[in-house]
Amino acid sequence: MTQFTPYWWQDEPHYRNTETLPTEVDCVVVGAGFTGLSAALTLANAGRQVMVLDSQMIGFGASTRNGGMLGSGHKVSVADAKQHYGSTIADQLHCEANASLAYTKNLIKEHAIDCDLQMCGRLRTAWTPDNFTAMAKANEDLQNIEAFAARMVAPDEMSEHINTPLYFGGLLYEGHASVQPKKLHFGLLQLALKAGVHVFGEQPVQAVKASLNGFCISTNGQQIDCQQVLMATNGYTQSKLCAFLAKRVMPVPSFIIVTQELGKEVVQGLLPGGHCMVETRQRFCYYRATPCGKRIMLGSRAALHAITPQQALPTLKAKLTEIFPSLKDTQISHCWTGFTGFSFSKLPNIGCHNGIYHALGYCGNGVAMAPYLGHKAALKMLYPDKKHSVFEQTLLQSRFYHHGSPWYMKGASAWYKVRDGWDNLQRHKALKQNKK
Repeated sequence: MTQFTPYWWQDEPHYRNTETLPTEVDCVVVGAGFTGLSAALTLANAGRQVMVLDSQMIGFGASTRNGGMLGSGHKVSVADAKQHYGSTIADQLHCEANASLAYTKNLIKEHAIDCDLQMCGRLRTAWTPDNFTAMAKANEDLQNIEAFAARMVAPDEMSEHINTPLYFGGLLYEGHASVQPKKLHFGLLQLALKAGVHVFGEQPVQAVKASLNGFCISTNGQQIDCQQVLMATNGYTQSKLCAFLAKRVMPVPSFIIVTQELGKEVVQGLLPGGHCMVETRQRFCYYRATPCGKRIMLGSRAALHAITPQQALPTLKAKLTEIFPSLKDTQISHCWTGFTGFSFSKLPNIGCHNGIYHALGYCGNGVAMAPYLGHKAALKMLYPDKKHSVFEQTLLQSRFYHHGSPWYMKGASAWYKVRDGWDNLQRHKALKQNKK
């Protein structure tokens, strides 16, 4: 029977703080995910008294619901970055994306966080021949900025990496990795607690108001005075709390399934390269073996608007079977959903508005980037006159039609289905030509 909670939560501890909330601290961080905990750790290590507040149980959001793929990168090409920001910033975006991966891997290793870190690499698979050509050009552009471990995999080499005929080659990011995200989150939480951070779940912040000495935070009828505030809510940003950010970050759902135990031999037969996998098609799938090596996890945007895991399950199962037909009769043990935070620029941003700091907009690339930018946001709070990241210079834009609730996403779902249909036509043409 399918469970509709994250597979990562199974048999893992949940921390609950039953202490009385302090009434005064130096810094309040709103959101107890990767961003918030990393920022809190940096602030506490600098001598600040820090409190982290989350509206749900600690670790409820996307930080423990994601696919656990640890990689560098973002969703803007070098050409687009140069057009919008110029060559210097475009180069820095690539270099700092690489730096985010190195930072988070080093954080895990330095503190011996037990999160099933596996240096497995990630293979981006080409859904069409044109995708393969575009990936090769993009990789060349990025390597010219800063060399990193990535190489093209030709179509006739794909069987060494995955047992499916679906793809027209790919790009292997050899330095990418995988983690058990709930364990990584718990490890960060333990580091923050050890540093003296107060972390509270089920404490929704109702208001943040400026005061003579900084800010007054209202939560569950209690008042907390502080000097600085960081919003680290990403895809769970609420208009009633921060309308400015809610107008600039779209909550986009992603849906994930995990199979029943298949056995290591079956999983290795399907994924002989042992990599994390992600597609280039519009409503792409991403998938990997679970840390035990006995199951397969697959995620996709079954819809761009919020639907229940129960509604998403048939679509996800169909995607799994499309990739691996031999899994047609496989039972699904877990199915769940969570919200990613998308900025309109498709890039993360750290900054400050009306004295309130923020770090968000990871666009589905937050496992490595969120701990890194949480750290950078904390440095900005500590040393506001210095520049700490190129992501201070990215655009955090609004749109006239977006007021915090993405009412238009049903239409977007339909549009991406059309785009997938067009790509499928190109696939069929390419397959016919290959058979001639």
